[in-house]
Amino acid sequence: MKAFYETREGTIFVGEMTRYPFPLHVHEMLEIAYVMQGECVMQIDGERYLLKPGDMALNFPLVPHSFEQLSPDVKGFAAFFLADSISEFSNTFHTMLPVKPVLRASEVPQDALYAIDKLMEHPGYEYFPTRLGYLHVLLAHILEAMEFRSAEQMNEKGLADRVVKYIFDHACENITLSTTAHGLGISESHLSHLFSQQFHINFRRFVNAIRIDKAEALMRDPAMTLTAICYACGYENMRTFRRAFVRETGLLPTAYLQKMRGEGIVGAKIDA
Repeated sequence: MKAFYETREGTIFVGEMTRYPFPLHVHEMLEIAYVMQGECVMQIDGERYLLKPGDMALNFPLVPHSFEQLSPDVKGFAAFFLADSISEFSNTFHTMLPVKPVLRASEVPQDALYAIDKLMEHPGYEYFPTRLGYLHVLLAHILEAMEFRSAEQMNEKGLADRVVKYIFDHACENITLSTTAHGLGISESHLSHLFSQQFHINFRRFVNAIRIDKAEALMRDPAMTLTAICYACGYENMRTFRRAFVRETGLLPTAYLQKMRGEGIVGAKIDA
């Protein structure tokens, strides 16, 4: 289930919102979605929200979300950015969660819409001061319009976010359902129930998706070998690494490296 953990390039992106359904996934970035026309259903942290023109959603890092049932005419604005790239608000992003992650059209501040208009004039991944400035303005108005609580006070919602962050931080170690439950101070049965009912993926598959995503990133480093990458990502041997890599990408690690080289990316050394 490769799409469950998504990697996005760069530290900031602004541009058009997706126009197609996107399955349940998580990523390290915050995400803003603003619907300009049409409508869509967005699932955030286990709750579904129908977004109509003028509605806005704010998704925090490592919170499971998806885009569902998008109308053919849907169009909107999207922004992705790392929490620490907006240092003034990073503590909020790391420790809090919105009580309700959606602002309805009547709740969206007018100055936030002005910032979106300015950001849409120069879409893309490039970093420059004016883009960061307008993103600051947009976030300031969004955060002021929303109510927040400590992530740990949000019961199952806060727990789900802590689970994802814990696994992301420890995925390349000798991690198991038991060690994760112990690290989070909950029972194995509670953790297993959370995965089946909210994440809709089993624990081991989720860990492997994160490990392989990290492996793909390491494979861009020409100083690394496949054996080194295998161990760095928590696999005990190349056979297990190859099997997991094929399951997530559809390619053997060597074939993936050859594909990278065909695209002009040097890639890691093939030693296995």
